[in-house]
Amino acid sequence: MLILFLLLLALGLVFFAQRLLFRRLWNKNLDVQLEFDRGYLFCGEDANLIETIVNNKYLPLPVLEVGFDMSRALAFREEENSTVSDMTYRRDIFTASVKQRITRTLPFRAKKRGYYRIASTTITSHDFLMQEKLVTHIPQTTELYVLPARLPAEQIRIPYSKITGMLVSRRRVYDDPFEFAGIRDYRRTDPMKHINWKASARNGGLLVNLHESTLSQKIVLLLDCEGAGTAVTDTLNEISISIAAALAARMLQDGISVTIQSNGTDILTDKPLSTGELTGRSTALHMRRQLARLVCKKDLPPVDDLLRAERAHSGRENNLYVLVSKAQRHAVLAALESLAGGHEAVWILPEDPNLPAHRRMTETSKHVDIVRWSI
Repeated sequence: MLILFLLLLALGLVFFAQRLLFRRLWNKNLDVQLEFDRGYLFCGEDANLIETIVNNKYLPLPVLEVGFDMSRALAFREEENSTVSDMTYRRDIFTASVKQRITRTLPFRAKKRGYYRIASTTITSHDFLMQEKLVTHIPQTTELYVLPARLPAEQIRIPYSKITGMLVSRRRVYDDPFEFAGIRDYRRTDPMKHINWKASARNGGLLVNLHESTLSQKIVLLLDCEGAGTAVTDTLNEISISIAAALAARMLQDGISVTIQSNGTDILTDKPLSTGELTGRSTALHMRRQLARLVCKKDLPPVDDLLRAERAHSGRENNLYVLVSKAQRHAVLAALESLAGGHEAVWILPEDPNLPAHRRMTETSKHVDIVRWSI
C-alpha cells in the first residue's frame, strides 16, 4: 500500500509540475507570423499566405493550434479545417518540437476586389496530458490589396478615344515649343516633328516631346458607387471601378493628369474617396490601391449630388469631366451638363442587358457623349 501511495503521490506531483511548467513557459519565446507573399494582386489572381511558427525554447508543444479570421473573398484551395460564413475562420494544427521553426504555405485565390487585413491570431495549446487548454493572442499587421480586375485594352479603346479626342479639340491651336513638359513613348498618331531624336537614340526607341498644352488639360473622373446587395448592382459597381482604374492608368501612362472623385467611401477613413491630382505612370499603383479600398453601399449620396458638389467646389475652366455611373436618370445627365458648363463631357454608362426598356434612359445631350457598356 505504501508503494502504491508513493506512486500515486509521484504521479500527482508530476501532473501538477508539468501543468505548472506549461502555464509558465508554453508561450515564452513562441512567435507566429502571417504574411502574404505579395503586397497586392489583381482580382482573380492567385497568391499565398505564409504561416511561420517559431518555438525558440526547450519545451516542446505537442499540440499547437493557430487560428485567425479572413474574408471568404480570399478563397483557400483546401478548406477542411475552416468554418465558412461571412468570414473564414482558419484553424491549423501543428506539433512544435524543441527550438523548431515551422513554415506552411496556404494558396488562395482573390475572388473580390478589396483591402484585407489580419489583425490577430489566436494560439491554443495543451499540456502533455491534454488536461488543460491554454490560449493567447498574437497581434498581426498583415494586409493585402486586391486591385480592381484588369480590363483588356480593347474594351476601353472606344471611350478612351472619345476622351483623348475631346482633349485634342480643347488644346491651343499651336503647341508652344518653349513650354517643354517632358517626353513619352512614340505612338503612331504622333507627328514626326514631335520626335525627340537625341532622347530616342539614348533610349533605343522613339520618344516624343510633350509640351505644356498637352498637359494643361486635366481630367476629373467621377465614379458612382451607390447601391449594393444584389448580384446585378454589385457587378455594375465592380465593372464601374474597373473601368475607372483602366482609364486612369492609361491616362497616367500617356502623361495626362487625372483626379478621381467618388461617392463611395474609403474603408480606412470612412470618407468619400478623392485621389487628388495624379500625374505620371508611377502613381498608377497608388491609384489602384485607393480604388481597392473603395466601399460601395446602399446609403451613399446619389451621384447627381456628387456632380453638384463638384460644380460648387472646383474650378472647372480646364477640366474635362468623365462620369462612370450606372444611374439611368435624366437628373444625372442634367447635373453633368451643368458641371461641364457648356463644354463636352463623357458619360460611361454600365448597364444590365436585361434591363427593361422602360427603365432605360433614352435622353441624349449635345455636350455629353454617352457610352453604353453592357455587362
